[in-house]
Amino acid sequence: MRPAPRRPWLALPLLVLLLALPASVGAFPLTTCTLTVTSTDANGKTLATATGGADDATQTNPLLVDWDGTVTWHGTSGDNAIKNNSWHVDVFMIPTPLRGGDANEKGNKLGDGTTSVRGNAPFQFTGLYYVSGEFRGDGGSCVGSGWLKLTGNPATTVPFWVAVVLGLLGLALLALGLRGSWGWAVLGGIFTGLGLAAVLAMLAVLPIGPWTPVAAIGLFVVVGLAVAVFAPKPAPPPAF
Repeated sequence: MRPAPRRPWLALPLLVLLLALPASVGAFPLTTCTLTVTSTDANGKTLATATGGADDATQTNPLLVDWDGTVTWHGTSGDNAIKNNSWHVDVFMIPTPLRGGDANEKGNKLGDGTTSVRGNAPFQFTGLYYVSGEFRGDGGSCVGSGWLKLTGNPATTVPFWVAVVLGLLGLALLALGLRGSWGWAVLGGIFTGLGLAAVLAMLAVLPIGPWTPVAAIGLFVVVGLAVAVFAPKPAPPPAF
């Protein structure tokens, strides 16, 4: 009897569950699943391997990924097939469009494959990212989180300079807000926070861990609101 072929139904959820790796020392926080991920550089040399249950994919020991390399994964859903499943991925605890699901009517329990990093992103970017998410359905669930670092020099990438320009634009709008333009002040706070959060992630400077980008955005939104409320308002034109 021929063995059942390995179906790709687990491919995207399990690759996405680079997130399904421990964010700190401790057990792989999965209820039924297993996962091993290996990254290679452009020459096929292994950069890093992360396995569920090991001290991998932490902030100080992230899974290294090369833009010109590949990522190979192998995972199982344990003893039970997870049918009518759904999955989602968050980055820095912020929901992303990465989500989906599958009926898995044939009851497949295995998933493996290889993907190129370059082939799955519209432009090159670098940095340290906290990824988390969930894969669940009838028969079990996988929930976890981990750190992923895209290697390279951020100053040579377009997203880095877009983030810098966004932050500088935000500061300019905050300056307008100081002259009484409350709308520009609020928008300036949002732009500055978004720019700073992106720059910190791409520079891999995250002093308060996964909360750093959220804190940066929240801080400057508050600054923008404060400028809008407390900045001197322009004097009304003199009456004639």
